[in-house]
Amino acid sequence: MDAAAHYRKLLQLGRDEFLASAAPAALVRYRALDPALTGSQTLTIEEDYAEEQDGTLPYGKELPAETDLEVYPLAKKAGASFQDKITIGRTFNNDVVINDTSVSRLHAYIRREGNLWIVADAGSKNGSWLRGARLDPRREVPIPSHATLKIGEVELTFYTAVDLFAALGGR
Repeated sequence: MDAAAHYRKLLQLGRDEFLASAAPAALVRYRALDPALTGSQTLTIEEDYAEEQDGTLPYGKELPAETDLEVYPLAKKAGASFQDKITIGRTFNNDVVINDTSVSRLHAYIRREGNLWIVADAGSKNGSWLRGARLDPRREVPIPSHATLKIGEVELTFYTAVDLFAALGGR
């Protein structure tokens, strides 16, 4: 079972069970099954619709039925390097593996500091962007829930578990 199916099953169990079983945060990729729906293949949801680019949906709106959902839980793999960081990249030794040629082998990382989440580009070839602003290599910046994070050419939305429950339609 893929992560998206797992999260949809957790959603059916209710809020408390979802939060107890889900990773504390996740990256979500919304992809239109029919690229003609958005003019691109990736959809994103962000809290502040006024700052969004074309092809995104306002926070709290329904996704089109023709949407594929990919969920990347932000959790460390057993035995993975960089114990204080959740690594994102193209190769299997990363905590979050994104199979896309625009993603570097080790592209970026996210870490948690108390209630604050922090993201940094790891010196990738194709760069990373947070809410449209390019990230400087190895410079950590806070990442708020609902923020769009672009890794190479892959657009993702960052959610804390509570916000992901709501974004997936939990009540």
